Amino acid sequence: MTWFVNYRLDNSLSVADRGLAYGDGVFETIRVFPQYFYHISDHLSRLCRGLAKLGMPLTLSQKHYLYDFLHSNVLPLILEESVVKIIVTRGEGGRGYLAPKNCIHSIIIGILPAPHYQYQRDKGISLSISPVPVSTNRFLAGMKHLNRLENVIAKQFLGPDDFEAIMLNDKQELVECIQSNLFWYKNGILYTPSLAFSGVQGTYRSAIVQNQNNYMVQIGHFLLDDLMAADEVFISNSLMGIVPVIRVSGESFPIGIHTRKLQILMQAKDMHGVH
Repeated sequence: MTWFVNYRLDNSLSVADRGLAYGDGVFETIRVFPQYFYHISDHLSRLCRGLAKLGMPLTLSQKHYLYDFLHSNVLPLILEESVVKIIVTRGEGGRGYLAPKNCIHSIIIGILPAPHYQYQRDKGISLSISPVPVSTNRFLAGMKHLNRLENVIAKQFLGPDDFEAIMLNDKQELVECIQSNLFWYKNGILYTPSLAFSGVQGTYRSAIVQNQNNYMVQIGHFLLDDLMAADEVFISNSLMGIVPVIRVSGESFPIGIHTRKLQILMQAKDMHGVH
């Protein structure tokens, strides 16, 4: 693995950094191939939205510098499919929870090996129901902030046959999976939970919703019974794409024609919109 800290080759960070002390920052994981990033504009837009929401926005010149550095210094190091992780924190300073008035960001960029999901995309996966609830917070909803303790704990409860787990809020409503967004088809309509109060607004989730010309999309507040009555179920994120679900808590689901059609559609759009 290769790491840059504040645009210099390095793998160390100050113990006083607010990202370590308070999770005060955001991150992105971007799929990258030699010569191009997948949907980099969507990832950087979400990163910048999160920083602005946290009150530490990047200036226009900082945004341009980050974009240029990724292409001029990081991309030439990519020799095979990889993952580029970007972490931006508020840096050092402040007193306790009180943030410093003048933010000097810590910008960490890592090049990591890519996980391979082709088997899961072809054969499908099993989901369980996580016993760890998702916190409800409208202010933080949708953001990919560094406070991911719920996901870390939920991962520990996964059984040996479970690829992922569905996470519910305190009202027992569907939100997402540990590291992916959740979708299902019922009677030709595509459903996905609302992320207005909880969860991460996945870039691939957004792309799926925006590219639905053949299906009506319903975004709302749903219970587990709604999912269990589905005709087809799948999960998605920017690294794995669309992965069919063949079991939820022991209940079987088919890999249906709608899911396969959507896989083909999104793969085609990926190949034509990778930059």
